[in-house]
Amino acid sequence: MSFEETIAQQLNNETVELSQVNKEESIIEEMLVKFPFLENKLVCPREGRIVSPSLMREHFEQFFSFAVQECGFSRFHLVIGVDDGDDLGFVYVLSNKDNILLLLKQQAPKSAPYIKSITAVFPNALWHERELVDLFGAVLEDLPPGPTYPLPNGWPVGNYPMRKEWKVEYFDRENLTYNPPEKA
Repeated sequence: MSFEETIAQQLNNETVELSQVNKEESIIEEMLVKFPFLENKLVCPREGRIVSPSLMREHFEQFFSFAVQECGFSRFHLVIGVDDGDDLGFVYVLSNKDNILLLLKQQAPKSAPYIKSITAVFPNALWHERELVDLFGAVLEDLPPGPTYPLPNGWPVGNYPMRKEWKVEYFDRENLTYNPPEKA
C-alpha cells in the first residue's frame, strides 16, 4: 500500500469514528431537550456507550419510555442489581440499531424498593427481573406471576443473598434457614 493510500485509509477511519461519536452526541442532545436536568450527567465514556446517572422511579420511567419510543433503544440485553448501602441500584442495558449501548440506571431505597417491571415492553426481561426479586428483594410492579428464580423453593422469606448485610456464614443449607447472631 502506498503512502497516499495509507493516509487516505487513516482519514477514512477517523471519519467513521467521528461519525460514530456524533451519533452518541446527537442522541444525548435529543435526550437533553426532553430532560434538561440531565445536563452534564448523561455521559459518553467511550464509543458506543451512553450512561445515565441513577434516577428515581418517576424520572426513570419517563426516561425509559423516551429512550425506547423516541430514541430507538429497541433491544433489551440485561439488568444488573447493585447494593448501594441504603439504596438498591438497577442498571438496565439497552441498545439501538447502531449497537450503541444505553446503561440506564434506576435507584430505589432498600426500605421501599418498588420499581416497575419492563416486561410489557421487553418480555425477555422476565427472568432478569425475577432475579432482582429473589436476590435483592426488589418489588417489581406489573411483573407477571410465576416461579421464583434463581433461588430454590423453600428459600427463607426476606433473605436476599446479594444484599451486603446478608452473610453466607449464617445460612444453613440443609434446613434452608438464616440464623444470624442475636443483637444485644
